[in-house]
Amino acid sequence: MSISNDIRNMLDIQDKNIYMSENAVTYGKHKGKSCKFIKAKLTYDADQCPNCQVEKVGSSIYKNGTQLSRITIPTMGVYPTYLLLSKQRFMCKHCGVSFTAQTNIVKRHCFISSNTEAQIMIKSAGAQSVKDISQDCGVSEATVQRIINKEANKYKPHYKALPKHLSFDEFKYAKGKMAFEYIDVETGDILDILNSRDNRSITDHFITNYSLSARQRVETVTIDMNAGYVSLIKEMFPNADIIIDRFHLVQLISRAMNKTRVKIMNQLRTSNGEDQKKYRRLKRYWKLLLKKRSSLSYTEYKYYGLFGQRLESSIVQEMLDYSEELKVNYGIYQDLLEAIDEKDYHALENTLNKKCPTQSSTYLRTSIKTLRKHLPYTKNSFQYTYNNGRIEGINNKIKVLNRIAYGYRNFKHYKNRIRLHFKLKPVVNKSHSRVA
Repeated sequence: MSISNDIRNMLDIQDKNIYMSENAVTYGKHKGKSCKFIKAKLTYDADQCPNCQVEKVGSSIYKNGTQLSRITIPTMGVYPTYLLLSKQRFMCKHCGVSFTAQTNIVKRHCFISSNTEAQIMIKSAGAQSVKDISQDCGVSEATVQRIINKEANKYKPHYKALPKHLSFDEFKYAKGKMAFEYIDVETGDILDILNSRDNRSITDHFITNYSLSARQRVETVTIDMNAGYVSLIKEMFPNADIIIDRFHLVQLISRAMNKTRVKIMNQLRTSNGEDQKKYRRLKRYWKLLLKKRSSLSYTEYKYYGLFGQRLESSIVQEMLDYSEELKVNYGIYQDLLEAIDEKDYHALENTLNKKCPTQSSTYLRTSIKTLRKHLPYTKNSFQYTYNNGRIEGINNKIKVLNRIAYGYRNFKHYKNRIRLHFKLKPVVNKSHSRVA
């Protein structure tokens, strides 16, 4: 019995009614592929008939041959592995019905072991395509997706209540199609994902699934600068404060400043040698123009190509002297950046309400117009600590799942995979993740 115990432990089989002989492992072919087969027998003494519920008395229930089942188990080595299990058959004299011995390693009328299903779910928590999972586990892609769908149903939202703080965002899941998602900002839990981000679909979803009292308990909703969400939030969540994510505020003005730099840089792309030098400098050191003024070095000299031994601050100043438009835009950009960084609402308001100089670029004027439009909600972003960091991180992982699968034709399957990916993802304890 020691051989049986060793093989059972190796295969992680807990049922002690399964026995293996000494030469249990053989090799063969199944569906044209080389496979590993492990022969075993399931047998025990039945105490009761599952059909008539009569207890065994003497030989009223007797053994009546075996039934062979080929069960898919986790791969051992490089070959797909199957357990050739001979299940004991029993005959009941009382009702004349025969039945088969049962084991916990596989569900009734099923030929895929519970360990294989567990392996599929574990792999689904990682960034791996359904096809790769099916090849690793020795089952079909349809089987993998069926197990994912079945497990994902356990984590369906109940739509009973909403957290106090929400976050909205969208992501692309197919060509020309955007999905909408909302999460709990404090925990990062995905509450639900919709296959459309238009206001009508989102409104119908919240009205259908959540009562007015549940929606009234929402205190804040964090969004990017999507103007369509503003009117929707006011209608669906009457007591909620709208928070504009600060990252998108900085991104908006940074892009405007960078576009202005590119515009000036292209103007200097002439046959003149001095202009070419300025062009190369603006192209190479563009990051310094986007850097916060307070973060520039004013004391440490370093060697910079195209400049020589210089200070960061002097390099920026020299590049700004190339164009009055660049200098004016840089000053406004830095004032906005400083106000956002220090969460100074009055400084931001004063900068936005100032009349833009004629030298300012159209890119920056458009950004300032957008910031003025969202100014009341920007104030909330200074008062609250919530942002879209969690939901942006979730979106990055969702896009990875979509990319490795080369897209999903069925949105329901994609949604179930996302749900399982985040629910089964192991939580890493950062305090113990590093070895001292």
